[in-house]
Amino acid sequence: TIGAIVMTPFLCQKFLGTVVPVDALGIVISTLQVVLGPIIFGMGANVIAPKVVKKFTPVLPLIGVSSTCLLVASSVGQVAGPIKAAGLALQIPVFLLHFLGGICGYWIARFLGFGETTCRTMAIETSMKSSAFGFLLAKLHMGAEAARVPSAVSVVWMALTGSTLAVIWRFIPVPKGKDEDKK
Repeated sequence: TIGAIVMTPFLCQKFLGTVVPVDALGIVISTLQVVLGPIIFGMGANVIAPKVVKKFTPVLPLIGVSSTCLLVASSVGQVAGPIKAAGLALQIPVFLLHFLGGICGYWIARFLGFGETTCRTMAIETSMKSSAFGFLLAKLHMGAEAARVPSAVSVVWMALTGSTLAVIWRFIPVPKGKDEDKK
């Protein structure tokens, strides 16, 4: 997360700067606001007012799902025309990015000796990398509308693949003895 604050603007400027205009300083500021800010706020709230945080904990999944739906609708709605025009040539690679990310996350963790729960968590996390953040950065700091289109499609596939994995694994119990990390 800390690395993202420096690496995201650096990589965007390096790889995209010749294709679309990139505001590297703006990306740093947005990353601090969108990534680091909420983490610091959440950790601080948990330290300063753990009882208050505990009261809100039961509704946080509902807030998360609702927020995801709004992010998907907003992202896709803003670039619906180009998404339709791109068709399967855009949908298939973006789906594969999230699907294969989940598979790689699971098997790399398994190969490294982690238990089943950790492997499943890694699969969900790697399949759900924040496309909404990519969309926000493209919208605010990269000028061209076309820069937002892949992230908007990715927001949909991110939500679908990660949620699907979570639902499937909820109904498949972890076998006894398979959940311990190898030391």
